[in-house]
Amino acid sequence: MDTLKRAGAMLAHLDLFHTMLDLRSLLQLAAHMEERGDRVTLISADTITLVGQGMTSEPSLSTSKGATIQAATAYRVLQGLKGHDAPEYAVTREELSALNARAVTELESGDALRAFADTLTRITASSTASSETTPERPGRTRRMTEGETAEAPAA
Repeated sequence: MDTLKRAGAMLAHLDLFHTMLDLRSLLQLAAHMEERGDRVTLISADTITLVGQGMTSEPSLSTSKGATIQAATAYRVLQGLKGHDAPEYAVTREELSALNARAVTELESGDALRAFADTLTRITASSTASSETTPERPGRTRRMTEGETAEAPAA
C-alpha cells in the first residue's frame, strides 16, 4: 500500500516527466543526425525530413539505438522552444542541442522540478519514518480447505 501511495504522489509530476521525455527525443534526433552525417532537419506536424548526403522523409524515425522519434512530438516541442508558429521548422544538429540545453536549464530552475524534489523528500521521509515505527507484518498463512488438518512440525 505504501508503494501505491508513493506512486500516486508522482502523478502530480506527469507533465514534468512528459516534458523530459520529449526533450530527450530531440537529443536522440540530434544524435541520429550526427550518426548519419545530416546537417539539417525539416520538421512539420506530419513529417521529419533529414537533409544530408541523402534525403529521407518519414512520419517517425527509428534510431540505431532503438529510439523512435515522432514528427508530431518533435514539431510540438520545437514550436514551444522556438516560441513561434510555423508550418515547418528547419534545425541543425547544433541548434537542436542548444535548444535542448536551454530547455534543460529552464527546467532545472523551474517550479516543476522543485516540486518534484519536494515530493521525493516527503516520500523518502515518510518511508523512513514508517519503516522505523512499524514492525514488519508477519506473512500470511495459507487457509486450509475443509477436511484438511494442520500437522504439527516434528521436533
